[in-house]
Amino acid sequence: MRLVWAHAMRWLAGTPRPVRVLLCSDERFYTSEQQWAPVWRWAGGLARRCGVVLCHRRIEPGRPDAVKHWGQFDLIGLKLGFTTPQAEAVAWARQLRGQLAGPAARLVYFDGDDDLNVQWPELLGEVDRYVKKHAFADRSAYLRSYQGKSNLTDHLSRTQGLVLTEHAVQASEPLNADQLGKISVGWNIGLDDKIVDLFRSLPEPRLDGRSVDIASRAYVPPTLWTHGLRAPVVEQLERMSARFRVMAPRDRVGQAQYYRELLDAKLCVSPFGFGEICWRDFEAILCGCVLVKPDMGHVRTQPDLFIPGETYLPVRWDYADLAEQCEQLLADDARRQAMARRARSVLAQALGEDWFLSRFTELLPSLPQGKLDRRDAEISRKGDPTP
Repeated sequence: MRLVWAHAMRWLAGTPRPVRVLLCSDERFYTSEQQWAPVWRWAGGLARRCGVVLCHRRIEPGRPDAVKHWGQFDLIGLKLGFTTPQAEAVAWARQLRGQLAGPAARLVYFDGDDDLNVQWPELLGEVDRYVKKHAFADRSAYLRSYQGKSNLTDHLSRTQGLVLTEHAVQASEPLNADQLGKISVGWNIGLDDKIVDLFRSLPEPRLDGRSVDIASRAYVPPTLWTHGLRAPVVEQLERMSARFRVMAPRDRVGQAQYYRELLDAKLCVSPFGFGEICWRDFEAILCGCVLVKPDMGHVRTQPDLFIPGETYLPVRWDYADLAEQCEQLLADDARRQAMARRARSVLAQALGEDWFLSRFTELLPSLPQGKLDRRDAEISRKGDPTP
């Protein structure tokens, strides 16, 4: 009733109504759910400055028929675990469309997966926008098929003979060309709680007096499919230890020890994993390392910490030039420190409220804009969306 009363008072006063946003997810995968972490972090700002009232509803896998009378919303955001069958994902979208407030309202899928691909081509036809953490720079890449779930499983299948019989997703199908315009880049995992917590707890690090040239905890056992992406860099670094002060152990340590290692390193090599981008990228930057990574020219993402020679050092995917590239940068300490400062500054700006609110509203330009007073802002909450 509180939400209904707020609407009535606004109508009587002649002021704009709020923009009602419902976020629905099955909450099955933490890293996917973190795509919405900055939305909840800056919910107050979205309310005050954009008139957005946020609600959340946990949905039960396999039960799209449970969507009944949840209310009418200007925007509905949907998120599903990657093991969801395509037919079910489409059914969820069709059911939720019935909860939209009118023709100007939008149904948006938020893809929280690590990779660049779109798993369910048919879902694109059911939503108004498809928001990814990062996308192919060349959108025509979505018009081809891939072995496995992503371009990375496809790469390993073609170059190293990766067997995909045990994978949940055996192949990724091409998308329809007329649907590509729905794909948008939202924000990446640099805005996850883990990175924000590190940023807020870690003072700006010293860049001089570091005793380690190159750090990288990249090893994974051969039983994981990502081993093929990690093993080449581990082997290269172990060979490079004769020329550089390298820290590339194969064991695991606690988070505090891991951060101490990064705070003492000049460069951090961060290979691909389940996707191109991982928390290590942003942890290294916040700890003052220059990020060294396989060339990211095929990726578009925000915040963009992958500007060659400015915020990261690109190397070949097979790491054949790793030693050469690292040696050149380590020989130019002024350049190394300037790159580290620039990357940290870009990330720090993106972790603020202004950056995120601007990003959120750019993604949804067609939504009506309202204004909320403090009482209305308190309505923005995570819970049952029904008035």
